[in-house]
Amino acid sequence: MTNRILLVDDEQRILDGLRRTLRGRFMVETASSGAEGLEVLQRSLAETHQIAVVVSDMMMPGMNGATFLTKAREAAPDAVRMILSGQADLTSTIAAVNDADLFRFLTKPVDPEVLNGSLAAALRQYELVISERELLQRTLTGAVDVLTETLALASPLAYRRTARVRMLLMSVTSAIGLPEDWRLNIAAMLSQVGCIAVPGPVLERIEAGELLSDEDEKMYRDHPRLGQTMIAKIPRLEDVAAWIGAQITDLGQLSAGPEEEPAPAVFHAVTTFLAGYDVGLAPREISKQLGGCGRYPERVVEAVLNAAQVLSPKGTTKELRAHQIQPGMVLDEDVTTTTGLVLVRKGERVTEVLATRLDNFARSVGVHEPIKVIVLG
Repeated sequence: MTNRILLVDDEQRILDGLRRTLRGRFMVETASSGAEGLEVLQRSLAETHQIAVVVSDMMMPGMNGATFLTKAREAAPDAVRMILSGQADLTSTIAAVNDADLFRFLTKPVDPEVLNGSLAAALRQYELVISERELLQRTLTGAVDVLTETLALASPLAYRRTARVRMLLMSVTSAIGLPEDWRLNIAAMLSQVGCIAVPGPVLERIEAGELLSDEDEKMYRDHPRLGQTMIAKIPRLEDVAAWIGAQITDLGQLSAGPEEEPAPAVFHAVTTFLAGYDVGLAPREISKQLGGCGRYPERVVEAVLNAAQVLSPKGTTKELRAHQIQPGMVLDEDVTTTTGLVLVRKGERVTEVLATRLDNFARSVGVHEPIKVIVLG
């Protein structure tokens, strides 16, 4: 874990003295103004060992400590923030405590042992925050992985739709340089969980672009609400549940609105694009409608359009026996049992669970072999 700290003060002699005091115990970086401090924080975000603690003077020209630490909280929310000041008015102090979410407020001159002890406590706080978040993310992601693998067995078509959402999301977030957000990955994996209540034949007709009866259409349009209801029961997934509940299942539902925040904008642009793609609309026509509603930034719409090529995987087509099919391949035809049951639909990406399922069915019930697959290159 990092022990990197940032000291911000407009007096160079104070920075030099603090650096000498802390030498050997912490990795120290310094900045002589709030603006320079923000630049250091921005650079650190791209590095392996990010800044864990930010210590700032209060009375500085241009940008005082309260304003700087509030901006630092936005730039690096995990970093623990402290004030080390010789003087501060009550208003600035209150602003620093409330808006910057301070960990400690120390006064100059500070005893070296007090400073070292405070910084050590701040590092422990930083480690606690990071460890808790990583544990939460790994636990949630692992649990959701199990759920989606179960979805693959219970409703292959719903899982196939999930896989397409994930592929597009990964491509779009990479293209626009969106900072990693664990909620997006989980939202993608759970985006179609409500489809578990939609009969397979209805999903097949949707993918084939066929007209639905009023009853079937209502059933399908209700899957985002059902998904939201299910996911809202899981602590810490309130945002994800809301995103999933706001999915559009028909481009006719798309209306003008204010631009969304980056993460939900990407998620909704991808799922809305797929709603149009499912019924056979041309990608450029869909992107035109997405761009015209005002909800999604232009760069997001452009990235979704460019990413649409992942929906038509390119690779080498092979014919393999069931036991030869490996995770990562894409099925290039429906897989049917010798009794006529459609086991898996064309276009599904093979997972470890699916590969095992195909092999087991081939050994027990029997499947029509060889099976056409695309080996991605």
